[in-house]
Amino acid sequence: MLILARLSNKRKSGRYRARVVRVIVLTMSQSKENRWMRVRKNVVPIALLALIAIAASAKADGPTFSHGVMQSSCAPWDGPAIEIRLTTEPARCKRVTEPYISIAIWRGLPIHAGQIFNLDAGSGAGSVARCTKEGDCKLTQSATIVFDKYREGASAAGHYELQFKGGEILKGTFEVKWCEERVFCG
Repeated sequence: MLILARLSNKRKSGRYRARVVRVIVLTMSQSKENRWMRVRKNVVPIALLALIAIAASAKADGPTFSHGVMQSSCAPWDGPAIEIRLTTEPARCKRVTEPYISIAIWRGLPIHAGQIFNLDAGSGAGSVARCTKEGDCKLTQSATIVFDKYREGASAAGHYELQFKGGEILKGTFEVKWCEERVFCG
């Protein structure tokens, strides 16, 4: 505004004055844009940090069962089976921490990579239960276990989706190692 007042006192030609006014308007417009850019530059990082903090503080519905061990076992009719115990912490053979997910597979053996097991209550192919401690287990209503990788006698990796009574759903991925255990069925 000060520049405009000075120029109106020195008025040489209307054309010159119009150019000066145009320059002043552009300068004012650019300063408004610069002010918004500064605001955006300050607000965006703060908003991003807030979102990261919220995501980091959000708690999952429960523990994730991604570690575990697997070993030979026996089916209810004394046939061969595979037992997998998924835990929240890295597991060792003969020493599984609680709580854990117990998966028993009786049919469809031997297991291979890419194999999918649907273990519904009456499927007769196996069972899945969530155990808070040994002997205190709740069976799933349905379960899907997918073996993305499987190496006989060595390890396996995959993912699961378990549904419990009351509608609770538990999903996750797992990596387990093979534990050599002598099992005699029958």
